Amino acid sequence: MRLMTIAVSAAVLAAVVPASTVAAHESPEHALEAARIEAMRAATVAFLASLDDDARIAVQASLADNARRTAWSNLPASFVPRSGVSVAQMNAAQRQALHAMLAAAFSSQGYLKTITSMWHEDVLHEMTLAAAARLPDGDPRKAQGLALALNFDSEKFFVTVFGDPAGKDWGWMMTGHHYAANFTVADGKIAFTPLFLGANPQTVPDGRFAGWRLLQHEADRAFALVGALTPAQRRQVVVADAVDGSVFAGKGRQDLARVPQGIPASALDTVQRQLLTALIDEYLGDASDEAAARQRAAIAADGPDKLYFSWWGPTDDPKARYMFRVQGPSIIIDYVREASPDGGFNHVHSIARDPSNDYGARWLEQHYQEAHQQ
Repeated sequence: MRLMTIAVSAAVLAAVVPASTVAAHESPEHALEAARIEAMRAATVAFLASLDDDARIAVQASLADNARRTAWSNLPASFVPRSGVSVAQMNAAQRQALHAMLAAAFSSQGYLKTITSMWHEDVLHEMTLAAAARLPDGDPRKAQGLALALNFDSEKFFVTVFGDPAGKDWGWMMTGHHYAANFTVADGKIAFTPLFLGANPQTVPDGRFAGWRLLQHEADRAFALVGALTPAQRRQVVVADAVDGSVFAGKGRQDLARVPQGIPASALDTVQRQLLTALIDEYLGDASDEAAARQRAAIAADGPDKLYFSWWGPTDDPKARYMFRVQGPSIIIDYVREASPDGGFNHVHSIARDPSNDYGARWLEQHYQEAHQQ
């Protein structure tokens, strides 16, 4: 599949919503968000129009369909079947329309993280096949590895469109192994959570792609912050010496009771608070500027007393198993290193959520209850 470089420029946005159509009292921020929504709408309508009737029926669902709206997973497709239409089922024109839809919703950063996640599945596929090939024919792990490799495929990403993009409220989801993106447009506003990104291996160890790494800046920014803390602050931040994987805010865990842990932003000095802001912006920056600005304003409105940073595991070894969290009423960021086949922890899961508005639920006056991850 040929990857396309697609940019939604300010000129294109201006063409979608001419300045003359913007009410005199409307702020520039609202005008830009309206233009972004129109670009997203046009791209989504074009994607739907590219499908045949059967695929269009399969890809569309109601915004009120709780099961479909929360049917994402970070597990392989054979473990947790997905709804919607897969990339494998799309022809070249439909794939181009899909990527235009993605690019219209994401920033360039978020779009590149998305397509790299897709590409990485093919890298994992080849690595799994190579590992299986090194095993003797009678070893049951060989057959297991060959079967598992079938899951790792850049075409096994599934898309669903919710509601009517020609209307006021609608959205879309794309999910596959180590990936789930959820965008919602509701009453002129854009929500982009939950957004799950993962990678195994996080850093490619050998071969032609040796050294390529995913989700590295998230970790680097967290280590910069924890490294800037005083010893007393670091003791306050570290919740436990080992990671408790059950607290990761993954699928089915959006309603877990979470008492804030760690250190509040109000207890940080100016430099430390800027480092925390940079970490948050690394996640918000995956969405469009307009969606990120709205989320950033919500976090600011909550206040620094309600925004916490916490850590599990060692703070001095980037290759060890650790987890960090940023938590507030309008944001949950979790990042954890998991076990990898090489015996280390070259495998990461990362998620951004809005406890108050995942799936745009507050704006839609809906409640989307996720089933637990299988």
